[in-house]
Amino acid sequence: MTSADQVSIGVVIRTKDRPQFVRRALATVQSQTHQNWHVVLVNDGGDAARLGAVIAPERAALEGQRKLTMLDLTPGLGRSAAFNRGVAALDSELVACLDDDDTWDPDFMSALASFYIRTRAHIPELGGVAAQVTALREDLVDTGEVQDIRVIGEDTLPPSFHRGEFFLNPLAYACYRQDIYPVQWLIRREAILAVGGFPEHFDVMEDRAFMNLFLARYRLAILDRKLAFHHRRVSRADDRTRNVLMNTLDNPSYDWRQFADLARPGIDLASDSVAAATTRSIAADLLAELNYETSAIWQKVDGEMNALRDRLDRDRSEVQAAFSALMLDLSAALQPADEQGAPAPAPAPAIPRVPEQQRVFDLWRKLPQEDHSQHVSPGLRFAEQLELSCHTPGNGFLMQNSPQQRQLYLQIPDTGDWAAIEICLDGLVQPGQGLRVHLQLATSACYLFETALVRQIQGAGGATEYPISDFAVHACRQSLGCVIMREIDADWLSEARSPKLSIILPRQARNFAFICNELVVESVPSV
Repeated sequence: MTSADQVSIGVVIRTKDRPQFVRRALATVQSQTHQNWHVVLVNDGGDAARLGAVIAPERAALEGQRKLTMLDLTPGLGRSAAFNRGVAALDSELVACLDDDDTWDPDFMSALASFYIRTRAHIPELGGVAAQVTALREDLVDTGEVQDIRVIGEDTLPPSFHRGEFFLNPLAYACYRQDIYPVQWLIRREAILAVGGFPEHFDVMEDRAFMNLFLARYRLAILDRKLAFHHRRVSRADDRTRNVLMNTLDNPSYDWRQFADLARPGIDLASDSVAAATTRSIAADLLAELNYETSAIWQKVDGEMNALRDRLDRDRSEVQAAFSALMLDLSAALQPADEQGAPAPAPAPAIPRVPEQQRVFDLWRKLPQEDHSQHVSPGLRFAEQLELSCHTPGNGFLMQNSPQQRQLYLQIPDTGDWAAIEICLDGLVQPGQGLRVHLQLATSACYLFETALVRQIQGAGGATEYPISDFAVHACRQSLGCVIMREIDADWLSEARSPKLSIILPRQARNFAFICNELVVESVPSV
């Protein structure tokens, strides 16, 4: 029996004049824990010289490993044909369609390959597998010749992306009651070829047209894990041209309504007038009954939604008032005593000065240079190297940073059994060098916390595990805060996959405020 590691996966990345996205797409493939993959990058009529210049380091590394094939289509053939040419250039068992602006979790391929092997043993007509998806809002920031991509936070997906069935339902998918993005799936290459690939006369909605044809012959099983990320740009409302940086369905120059209807599976009723009349009669009766049934339900739902909306408005006002009061209390607690009051407390300690050439990360160089507020989602990075890890539901986490006050403020409603701010060390490690982490925290109330090292390993049965080691306990004192320094050995860093330093917050704390004044990571010679 084939093992998951032996499953070959081909990745088709279509692109046209978006090299900044291609670099990120290649990086998300390179980060996969599953290693049996090959990328076909299809440049569909874009500027090949500019693309080659931007991705030169990644291209050299991948071609050296024989993991990359470049196809330059001049002139361009369109989105569908570009995908089909990519599939034709592969010989893998499974194929992924990774749009150049989307990304994956590092376990995307390994988890779906294992899921495919397990499911295929019971479902002969299995044509592929898919993971659940997270939508991310992002914006483009001018930093020179190439725009920088900044993820802002998680976006809301319609209910059609959250259904719980094991298989993608063909009827529900055909009428938009269940949905899926190409970034979510891995499909057998022979199944793609059997249904003719993406229809080449479509320049939008081509994946829907393909999937309707695919579901007529094969089943698609869905793993209940969020391992795919669909990215959406926010700066797009006033653009009335076919801007390549926009999402396709948000681009007003695409006639997507026409192709959305063309993508639906059709029935040829013209060949039999009796069958046509019978089918229309049955359909009319069914729709009438459905309308009667759903009208009452919608009236009930509408009333409940209005009541819930009123309640949320009241709760939001109360939360905003409580948060404003908390910030005022916090500001007062951190201010020195007035001229007539008690002596001001001793100044909080500061981190030592780190030479510029040794700094590999500085928090205040990665955050916006003006006051900024946002939501923070567990598992998604912010300030480039930081992540929130917690066992509580992933909402209600608010962050504000103020460069003038040198204060990053993160509010966590409930730390539960586990909550940590994790400093991701990947990308900061230099060969033969260790790391030294300097952290300065402030607080309006005393608390104890821990720091520890975390790395990723492959556990029993192929499951990914994150063992924690080298614990240290620290105290953050009221009005004084604390400064800590952690040395991380070069030998441990050289062997660790996805190394992190976790700042483990107090357990079972309500409305916990994490306040960071400084965070600097420096590279130090190995002892």
